[in-house]
Amino acid sequence: MLQQTVLFLVVGPAGSQFGLLACLFVELFQGWQVLEKPWKAFLKLLGIVLFLFLCGLLPWIDNIAHIFGFISGLLLSFAFLPYISFGTFDKYRKRVLIILSLLVYVGLISSLLVWFYIYPINWHWLEHLTCLPFTSKFCEKYDIDHVVH
Repeated sequence: MLQQTVLFLVVGPAGSQFGLLACLFVELFQGWQVLEKPWKAFLKLLGIVLFLFLCGLLPWIDNIAHIFGFISGLLLSFAFLPYISFGTFDKYRKRVLIILSLLVYVGLISSLLVWFYIYPINWHWLEHLTCLPFTSKFCEKYDIDHVVH
């Protein structure tokens, strides 16, 4: 019999879905002046995002991907979403926001590459973003190496 080792990795569309939720926030902020009830839409979106972030505190759900997907979605949405301009000042403000968003995004990606691949960091508190230990065994280290026969 051939034995294979299967390693479970954290993959999935959740980070990009949080980026799309962040895009909805940016779209809401940019169209704030033309909406009838912007606070109602804001509170609905905020409730959805907070609920999903809280769900990310359960074991086996990678909240770190959610957080950085949301931040990346915010930054890239500010840079690439079309916008409504309300005058010359607003047009220049938007251009500055585009440049700043892109610079911060490049800085974020660069720092993550350095921290995870060049000079790996070991911040133990990051584990609490993925799983809060509500009980003593709630966030035990799981044996994720399985042998398939």
